[in-house]
Amino acid sequence: KFESTSWIIDTGASNHLTGNLNEMCEVRDIVACPVGLPDGKRTNATKEGTVLLEGGLKLTNVLFVPKLSCSLISVSQLSDESNCIVQFTKKLCVMQDLTSRMLIGAGERKDGLYYFCGLRMVKACKIDGVNQVELWHKRLGHPSFKITQAIPDI
Repeated sequence: KFESTSWIIDTGASNHLTGNLNEMCEVRDIVACPVGLPDGKRTNATKEGTVLLEGGLKLTNVLFVPKLSCSLISVSQLSDESNCIVQFTKKLCVMQDLTSRMLIGAGERKDGLYYFCGLRMVKACKIDGVNQVELWHKRLGHPSFKITQAIPDI
């Protein structure tokens, strides 16, 4: 049995699925929609809604399937609806927005499955003494350092 808050990142799922109605918002009833399960059985989704995951990743059009023991993030639906790319390595899964190139989600591999773990936002600020000549050298398009040093107040 999976934890009710565990989301598996699934390349084989056509839709985001969950069996936990408590995680959903903006829930609406839908005409019963047949859903095929990995064990070959079929069941019906009865509701659709939105889920906000840790780190701010928003899943829309999530199907609610009563008695489903886990929740699935559909890679194809995520890439279609969130304009992102999903990349897998041996241990990690990374979700990146195609426009901003910002990371929007991540997953860790455990027992052959990739579990969504969100992004923990860390605010950090480290300021070292800034070399003003080098800073203006970069800002001005890399002129020679002799020219950069000739600018007053640097």
